[in-house]
Amino acid sequence: MGKRSVFSATLRAMSAESFPPATFPVSDKSGQSAVTGFIDTITHIPGQGWHLAGWARDTSGRNAVVTVAVLWHGEPVAEGPAIAFREDLVVPGQADGCHAFEFLIPEATAPATSPAAFDVVTLPDRTPLARSADQPRIKPVSLRSSVDVIGRDRVAGWVRDDGAPESRLGIVVTVDGALVRRVLANKLRADLRDNGFGDGRYGFDLPLAPPLSADTDHTVAVICAETGEDLPGSPFHFAATRRFNETFRQHVRQTLSGLTSGAHREQALQFLSAELTGLRRQQGRDDARLLATELHREARRSGGKEVGPTSDRILFIDDRAPDPTRDAGSCALLSHMQAARALGYDVCFIASVIDATRASARELEKLGITCFHPPTWPDVEMLLRAQAGSFDAIYFHRLSNASRYLSLARHYIPGARLISGVADLAYLRIERQAMIEGRPELRILAGQERVREHMATWASHAVITHSSVEATLLGRAVPTAHIHVVPWHIPEKPAPLPFPDRHGIAFVAHYGHAPNLDAAKWLSEDIFPLIREEFPEAELLLIGSAMPDVIVRMGDLPGIRVLGHVSDLTGLLRTVRVTIAPLRFGAGIKSKVLESWAAGLPCVATPMAVEGLELPPALSGCVASSAEALAALTVMLCRDRAKAEAVSEAGFDYVRSHLNADVVRTSLGRALGTLSHDRAADR
Repeated sequence: MGKRSVFSATLRAMSAESFPPATFPVSDKSGQSAVTGFIDTITHIPGQGWHLAGWARDTSGRNAVVTVAVLWHGEPVAEGPAIAFREDLVVPGQADGCHAFEFLIPEATAPATSPAAFDVVTLPDRTPLARSADQPRIKPVSLRSSVDVIGRDRVAGWVRDDGAPESRLGIVVTVDGALVRRVLANKLRADLRDNGFGDGRYGFDLPLAPPLSADTDHTVAVICAETGEDLPGSPFHFAATRRFNETFRQHVRQTLSGLTSGAHREQALQFLSAELTGLRRQQGRDDARLLATELHREARRSGGKEVGPTSDRILFIDDRAPDPTRDAGSCALLSHMQAARALGYDVCFIASVIDATRASARELEKLGITCFHPPTWPDVEMLLRAQAGSFDAIYFHRLSNASRYLSLARHYIPGARLISGVADLAYLRIERQAMIEGRPELRILAGQERVREHMATWASHAVITHSSVEATLLGRAVPTAHIHVVPWHIPEKPAPLPFPDRHGIAFVAHYGHAPNLDAAKWLSEDIFPLIREEFPEAELLLIGSAMPDVIVRMGDLPGIRVLGHVSDLTGLLRTVRVTIAPLRFGAGIKSKVLESWAAGLPCVATPMAVEGLELPPALSGCVASSAEALAALTVMLCRDRAKAEAVSEAGFDYVRSHLNADVVRTSLGRALGTLSHDRAADR
């Protein structure tokens, strides 16, 4: 071709005096291949785009076809083999001249304003081809620069031409000789501006994606594109890190145990504390996907090919990790977390009181939910501080968690939408308990809870409750609140056995909850004896977790069997004829009632047990307040097959139409501001 190169293979050998030709090694499995070539022209054609032409040839003697790719700001925009014929490339006995390439990059694909935005690299090694001598010579540059941050996942610094401070220089980053990024250093650096360096727009901050592997050695070069000079300190070498194995742990233990003075131990604690903070910060950066977010923002800022935007992130906070076999609150929380995933959120969870175990974390991760837990994240505040600004929404399950963490969330993540989820209104439950049990001291506690819950409602962007009754009460108390009734999904259960093959009456509950304990006592002492008078063969099954001794001893009463926690509750419910929910106080929606209907069983209940549910006549007909009426309904449903099956079908239809996944997802979407709702309206 008869033209000299202005760029060396490494982009660093260029100078104003000499432009030597370049050869770029491209090793195959035998290590015997090499490629030579040039970019001859990079020309803008108005109305069409950018025309790039050049050549690339394998000089190993195998006549292998070389594939090249066009990069625009380091992102591939075109690819193809260098196989076009050019007479000037014919070398008798060595090359047949079929080594040229030519691309036309549409302006819509690469809206560049300068040839410097483009590179051509060989594949698969991404070795850059040099630019030919017909490219204009670059005027002398008075270079001043610094690399401030260099790591396996990020390169940042600044570069400036003191002779032309109004101009902006380009930066090229190579890893192990392969070009990975090329950008214009025009990011604002306030520190440069404040120290008299013009407008300060000489910075660059480049995430490396994926981050460099820690298992192998790497060499990173940061180069000025206009001069080919390395920036100060470049190239940077990263040695492979040693594995964190038992030998290393033993070495650390021995070192620490050998500290004999208080001053040395204090120094060690300061060092370990700083390293722990650094590890947690690094983990927080990974967990928060900050690198992916920065890549997306950098692409948008530079006008480059966009990396897909990261999903919105939502953090759920509850006292402990949810367990659907433990209580209704766990079922509701899991349902809402799965609905948030269906809405496109990246869902995370942290426990505020009882740390999540590895087993419970694994169960959440199977559902695609990230679970934060010790030792990395020992508490909620540390997580919010380390991942400041990285969540789009925070869901506080139970108003007690909202009361504790709302102000911290506003401080560390001011842009997040704050949602308070009401499992049930604690003040309402305690107030009713005080009336039933005749305990005036509970009224004081109820008043305190009322104030806390109303304050949390007022401070939240939105409040989620399962009960329409509680939504009305909160709306009256806090008229400015945005309150949403969001049910939880109750999956359909297998149909029960035929009526003649089923026996017994079941009460299913978590007995650590005061309303359930009271209901079990009332059932065994007053209601079940009336049932036995009319239906002597009746058997009562007490099922559930956290049973105190007073419940266990009920197994000594005639006709009562205490089963405790049952691993296959669905299978057991298929064998009983009816369930009963005789709650005299409480709040919220009762899972035991909904689960019975989902299993195709009739449920005899008090008005308290179905509060907040709008029931059809077939189901409301199974509701009674007195022990006598509850007993009569239970006996009737145990004996009357036609009536029992009609009630079962009505309950099954209610669950299928009111508590399906689509209803939950739509309702939650409105509360989160993602469906037919302006997310900013409640701010």
